[in-house]
Amino acid sequence: MDGKKGAGHVLLRFLGFVLFVVLLVLLAASLILAKPQEERTESSADRPATEAGPVVSVDSESDLYQLVAGFPAPVMSFMSGSGMAFVSAAAAGEAVSGGFARVATLYWQTPEGEPLILRSVWPADSLSLLESGYHFMPYAGPALFGSTSVRMENDDTIRLHTATDQALYVVLLPRSLSGQVTALCRSLQLFTANQQD
Repeated sequence: MDGKKGAGHVLLRFLGFVLFVVLLVLLAASLILAKPQEERTESSADRPATEAGPVVSVDSESDLYQLVAGFPAPVMSFMSGSGMAFVSAAAAGEAVSGGFARVATLYWQTPEGEPLILRSVWPADSLSLLESGYHFMPYAGPALFGSTSVRMENDDTIRLHTATDQALYVVLLPRSLSGQVTALCRSLQLFTANQQD
């Protein structure tokens, strides 16, 4: 009887030791694999401005650099040679929680005269500036700048939007261009002041 108790005691100690080793291995593995999460501090580039900033308006595509140069993020526009006709553009401050966002709005037309509006919004988390009255579509929009866009529609307009780490980008076009959305988006590019020089 004592032999059975002794064997059971040895077996329990052995199982306890094995369990202890397994827990140590799991702890070591979790410490090795776990990456310490750096606290994300909001840089000044991510925060809304404290002032609205100047209004910039241009009526010529050749003057678009004036708007791009003063914008705190890359501005979405059509590439040259896309066949789109530039109409006008403006940049202004818009009130958001915590200050002012900066919004660059570019007006374009297709060769057939259909209107397109391109908006670049800084900072990127300014989703409150998106107009209401649109409903989600059961499918995503085309890729914009490496990210799938969100496609929403109302009775007469299609709205696509996506956010990068620098800005929120919005494309507005009439539903009559529904079949051309992907092709039109392929002609979009982000412009900075350096590219305009």
